[in-house]
Amino acid sequence: MTTNRDAAPRRPTAGTAALRLLTLRDVTALTALSRSAVYALMAESRFPKPIRIGSRAVRWVEQEVLDFIASRPRAGSDRPPA
Repeated sequence: MTTNRDAAPRRPTAGTAALRLLTLRDVTALTALSRSAVYALMAESRFPKPIRIGSRAVRWVEQEVLDFIASRPRAGSDRPPA
């Protein structure tokens, strides 16, 4: 009997990008935001919404989080990002 665990991992093919999903712990480490700050920004529609992967589990798309980080002004900067 073959299960998904026995199958070789899929590799991206030409023209496709690997979709990497992040846990809340990954998101807080990457953004330097607290858990409550992430959820507060989501409530204000200022942070990417997660994808539900189970009844009690969610993950964030890595590229969306990286885009969010890139769009934020740097600390101590008076001008918006380029």
